[in-house]
Amino acid sequence: MKHPILHLGLIAVLGAGLAAQDKPHKPTKPLDVRASRKLPAGDTVAHGDAAKGRIEQKPAAGQPGEASGGDSWFDVTNRDLGTFYGKGEAVGTFRFKNPHDEPIDWRSLTPSCQCAKAVIRVDGKTFRLMNKPKRLVEVIEERGQPERIQNVAAITIPAGAEGEVETHLDMRNIQGAKYATLDIHSTDPKQPQSKLTFRAKGAKLFALSPNEVNLNKMSWNDQREFTVTVSSPLQKDWQILSMDEADKAFDVTWEKSQVGDRTQWTIKGKYGPLENGQPGGGVLRFKTDVNGASTFDVRVLAYVTGPLDVKPGAFLPLGLIRKGSAVSKEVVFEPNDGTELEALSIELGKLTLKEEFVTAVARKDGKNLVIDLTISADAPKGLVKGEMVVTLNHPLVKEKRVMFNGFVR
Repeated sequence: MKHPILHLGLIAVLGAGLAAQDKPHKPTKPLDVRASRKLPAGDTVAHGDAAKGRIEQKPAAGQPGEASGGDSWFDVTNRDLGTFYGKGEAVGTFRFKNPHDEPIDWRSLTPSCQCAKAVIRVDGKTFRLMNKPKRLVEVIEERGQPERIQNVAAITIPAGAEGEVETHLDMRNIQGAKYATLDIHSTDPKQPQSKLTFRAKGAKLFALSPNEVNLNKMSWNDQREFTVTVSSPLQKDWQILSMDEADKAFDVTWEKSQVGDRTQWTIKGKYGPLENGQPGGGVLRFKTDVNGASTFDVRVLAYVTGPLDVKPGAFLPLGLIRKGSAVSKEVVFEPNDGTELEALSIELGKLTLKEEFVTAVARKDGKNLVIDLTISADAPKGLVKGEMVVTLNHPLVKEKRVMFNGFVR
């Protein structure tokens, strides 16, 4: 005897099974097998009791940190390249594999800034992405021969080939986070672009207060004092080993002290007096035992006035001189030390026209000496050029030379 109810139930069960076969399979969450394979550079895995979960360990200075992202070509597309203290290059390696059974061309590689460079290694070949000028080159190395480079339009990645992109980020004098990207455009029909992101942090190796010394305006025969304190966020106890030879206008000492559990150095200096005509300010460089004999600079700024100022300076522009019109320009000699300036002599030389067309007359304006240089209305057309040499009664500045030029037409 047939049982229609059982028969219908069997049909329902079979139908459900067939429906389950037609429905797309939803994968279960994969096991973490990272510890069983070679880790990409920058990844860390804990051991012992902590190995129950992945632990992101804080990287040491200059060492790679966290890695993440990924696409069909790259396991990792985002890297933290570590912390750098005022120098060095942040280097990150991104490994890739051509997921296709046919060659793919990388036609364009574009970094986000000129401070980023890249080296590509694949199929036994090495390529470099150059920035100045922007171009892609293949590096050719032959035994016993100097390295050669040749421009290429694209990089061909053979079917299934594996390689690496090594990125470089210049971290000299960088403070704070610095990010860069590298866009790779290819002939891959499914993924025509990959973007690699890499970042690093520039940290202070030394903290100076003030960051720079500004002595403002001072006379050449003045002396100014300054004080700078220096500590190191990286190292609690450290030494100043030496100071590079500085200009003889500087007299500098330094003394160590403790502020809490950290070393602080106090630099005391005197600047001046200076020799006549010497430019103001300078840089003091100190060598330390921090982070492999690192140095720090104390920058001293000063606007120094000499014994006298010449206005407009060592060059007097006459400009366009209309034919038949006289032109007169003045040169002012202004003493900074109270000297009552006088011109002992004035000589005109290196002239492009006859002396009869050029005159120089001295006059006084308080303690200033003023010389009026005049081109006569009879001067012929053409270039007017020459040199005025003024002999002075100043005890330190015996002579000043002023060049001049113009054009008559």
